[in-house]
Formats: sequence, structure tokens, C-alpha cells
Amino acid sequence: MASGSKKAKQESTFEDSYSRLEGILEKLESDDCSLEETIKLYEEGLALTRYCYDKLNNAELRIKEISRNSKGDIELKEHK
Repeated sequence: MASGSKKAKQESTFEDSYSRLEGILEKLESDDCSLEETIKLYEEGLALTRYCYDKLNNAELRIKEISRNSKGDIELKEHK
């Protein structure tokens, strides 16, 4: 993957990445792709899947860091 593509992926949002992944799946299911295009789309899809999975994992960890303090108030611990 070219560094420009990698940088663009890092700057994209979860929603943008998920939307692109949905588009890739639709294209792959349409049977309108050459073998070479299918392979490229598959590789991009895998990278997007990993990116989305990591984003969801990080969000889950941040949510789990929410706890109640001694007064019973909800507080968010600093995410490291």
C-alpha cells in the first residue's frame, strides 16, 4: 500500500471506512470485477476491516474506563 493511501486511511473516520467497506462488498458481490480488481478490493477490504476493528476495540476500552467515583458520580478515567 502506498504511503499516501495509508495516510488517507489513517485520517478517515470510522464511518467513512465502514462505508467504503460496504461499497467494496457490493462490488465484489456484483461479479463485475476482473480477477486483478477482485484481489485489490479484497486487500483493501482486509485493511479497512482491521482499521474498523481497531477503532471499535479502542472505543470499547474507553467505555470500560468509565467508572463511578466514591460519591457515586460517573467519571471518565484518562485514556492512555
